[in-house]
Amino acid sequence: MRTIKYLIIIISLFVSTNFFAQKGRGHGHGGHRGRHGKVVVVKRSSYRPAKIVVYHPYWRPKYAYNRRWVYFPRYNFYWDNWRNHYVYYNNNVWVSQPTAPPVIVNVNLENEKSVELNETDDDVDDVYQNNSKHKEEIKPD
Repeated sequence: MRTIKYLIIIISLFVSTNFFAQKGRGHGHGGHRGRHGKVVVVKRSSYRPAKIVVYHPYWRPKYAYNRRWVYFPRYNFYWDNWRNHYVYYNNNVWVSQPTAPPVIVNVNLENEKSVELNETDDDVDDVYQNNSKHKEEIKPD
């Protein structure tokens, strides 16, 4: 009789543990099932904030940005809201730094056309790889 009670307790613990431990569901833990049942693992950038943040860059404090990357088509450079860096092309290489590129030192960025890039670009640290696409799709006014 005692053995049956222990067996019932062990089985109920096993069933309840498997019921509550839903691996890979919710809150970004584990992978998720993509097409054809394959597990898809998305690597997030180490710069991505844990919570949703509204950005007010120092060069445009009254405006709210929701995405990481802001593109300026007239001068062909990017602003990274996560790192507070400018990313621009200089001498055949892309540069990322907190100081403004020389071409915009005396430019008021509040008055310049800027476009937030898509959420899918948020985890891309080298967004400039798509610069030719951005130049083609986003024209300066």
